[in-house]
Amino acid sequence: MKKSISSLIIFVSVLVSFVANAQNPISQKIQTEFGLGLATSFLHSGKELIRSQELREQGLSYFQNSAGIRKNVGSYGTPIGWVLTTAYYRPIIKVKGLMLGTALRASLTGTQPSSDGYEEGYFFNYITITGGAKYYPFTNNNLFLLGEFGMASVLTKNRFINSEGKQNYFHQFGIGTNLSAAIGYSLKPFKNSERSFDIKALYQLNKTRVEVDNIGNDLWRFSGLNLIASINF
Repeated sequence: MKKSISSLIIFVSVLVSFVANAQNPISQKIQTEFGLGLATSFLHSGKELIRSQELREQGLSYFQNSAGIRKNVGSYGTPIGWVLTTAYYRPIIKVKGLMLGTALRASLTGTQPSSDGYEEGYFFNYITITGGAKYYPFTNNNLFLLGEFGMASVLTKNRFINSEGKQNYFHQFGIGTNLSAAIGYSLKPFKNSERSFDIKALYQLNKTRVEVDNIGNDLWRFSGLNLIASINF
């Protein structure tokens, strides 16, 4: 037992020593990031959020006439779209490989049914403003890990044809919290340039409170998967 404990202490000491002395050159310079990528969203809970999702799964319009009948508009796909991102990170010299900063990300996703096309549609957009830590664990390998926490807002729009045959929209807005994690890699294609290029997969978990008619405070939980390419100056 004592031998096992001693081995564990030695292993942890070596690991801590390695991490403390790791100094990736990219992590020692300020980074200002601008990026673009692909985004898709996943809806987990919330009365109105799930209700509208179930209508789309059945291929039904968001609009219901006075007789309680909804038009069949065809099958919807998974909400997909774009993510725009900007971030700023500063190195923490005392913890080598570690950078702290802030990020602003906007994911704009949507889908429309197969039959009615532009007449119907669902748009699910969310914006996050976060503080985060970016960490390069290796000296000679530009792999990095990223963790973020902050504020999230969601803006949705259901598009449909009303009883008068006119285009109409139902908007919803909420605000709450975000927790994100990413893994990525920094590329340095130009030896004499300070610029680097990041490729990362970012997963976002969001919880927002939305005021919904006949429900009140509706707690929405949703997530997003983003594949992002960015340039760092």
